[in-house]
Amino acid sequence: MNPAAADPDAMMRQWNEQIQAKLKQADEMKQVANAVSVTQRSSDGSVSVTVDQNGIVSVLDLTDAALRKQPAQLSAEILGAMRTAQAQIAARMQEVMAPIIGEDSATMDALMGGYHERFPEPPPEDPAAQPRPTGPSDDDDFGGHNFARDNKGW
Repeated sequence: MNPAAADPDAMMRQWNEQIQAKLKQADEMKQVANAVSVTQRSSDGSVSVTVDQNGIVSVLDLTDAALRKQPAQLSAEILGAMRTAQAQIAARMQEVMAPIIGEDSATMDALMGGYHERFPEPPPEDPAAQPRPTGPSDDDDFGGHNFARDNKGW
């Protein structure tokens, strides 16, 4: 028979110690998680994006070279660096949480699964792909359709 089970006071002390240990662990996890950030640079180094543990951009640095790029190319590089940084959050979080909760715990699995679901690996870049124009190539805003000759009316 377990002596703690026979003594209600001992059982309460044991539960209290377990609760205090879990609260201390949760506080340590929160502090460590809040310090996590990931920085990613574009391939030419003209764009640098830092995201926090929630994947939110906390720092965006653009060089003079970045400002000479076409808007579509610049925005693609910013988003690409951001998504790559976000995809690295899970690995960074696992690295800092492993000493606290252990690498093979159910808690770690749940934590990492959430990060992998929220921030999947970005698709590989296709260097041959050129940014598509965002607007029509001429002044025709109607996609070639002539509404004046349409029998449906206005």
